Amino acid sequence: MTPVVPAAMAPVPGAPAVSTDMMTSIENLVSLTPTQYDLGSLILMVSYGAHFAFIIYFIMTSFSLAPRYRIVPIMSAIVMASAGLSLLREFSLWQESYAFAGGLYQPLAEGSTFTNAFRYGNWTITVPILLTQLPIAFGLDRKTLHTRAWRMAIPALLMIWTGLVGQFGEVGDFGQLNLWGIISTVFFVWLIIEVRATINAGVLTSGPLAAWPKNLFWYFLATWGIYPIAYALPQLGQTGDVVVIRQLLFSIADISTKLLYGVILSRYVLRRSALEGYAPAAEALSTEPLASTVASSRGD
Repeated sequence: MTPVVPAAMAPVPGAPAVSTDMMTSIENLVSLTPTQYDLGSLILMVSYGAHFAFIIYFIMTSFSLAPRYRIVPIMSAIVMASAGLSLLREFSLWQESYAFAGGLYQPLAEGSTFTNAFRYGNWTITVPILLTQLPIAFGLDRKTLHTRAWRMAIPALLMIWTGLVGQFGEVGDFGQLNLWGIISTVFFVWLIIEVRATINAGVLTSGPLAAWPKNLFWYFLATWGIYPIAYALPQLGQTGDVVVIRQLLFSIADISTKLLYGVILSRYVLRRSALEGYAPAAEALSTEPLASTVASSRGD
């Protein structure tokens, strides 16, 4: 089925012709109003800017943690760098792929096309890392840590890669989008089961902090559940609003599942460090001078 190109989309003067049959993203078929284009630019700019900014936060946070937990925020810093670079590339593509003509921002500027595939490439790198943070933060023994990390990473990667195949079918009759979306969802359910098992193990090792991993599971469901909505959104129509809302949903999900997730885990391991008697962590948590003095007297 040949995708229908909106009538509002006019060829950009001087741009080489590109067959719509070759398009795999609705962004390449939809003209945007100046407001929609600016909103899309702003969403992507804030997304990559936030990820880059929090690299420093996570590195600085690591200094207050007990040595066994320092790798957790360092891993978050790595995730921030990878995600920031990916989103910066998405922002550059957004700028390059549209040209202002006839009162609208027209796609396929100078033959350039936009794609969300870079997000999937980034998720292939970052998702296994942020999942591995869980068993490390929970202080699981080395053998259990490795087992839990692999059992979460395998369905996560299969979920991402099958979703990537499906997103190439977001124009046309949506058969490819829906088929591979269902397959990806099966792997997502598998991932949820594995994450739940890891969190249950974390509850047992958390002592007075047991509420943290319990709440983290529901946070995981709520934030990761945004991605399937964004994935399926093109079926609502090839419009500028759908294009912008999808970029917004993807960005909210990325910030929630990477940046805010990293902050939550960093605060959790800071509390674990303090409970295990690590003085710098106790000082970092305390705002009372007396409490800081007491913590310092305990030594490192």
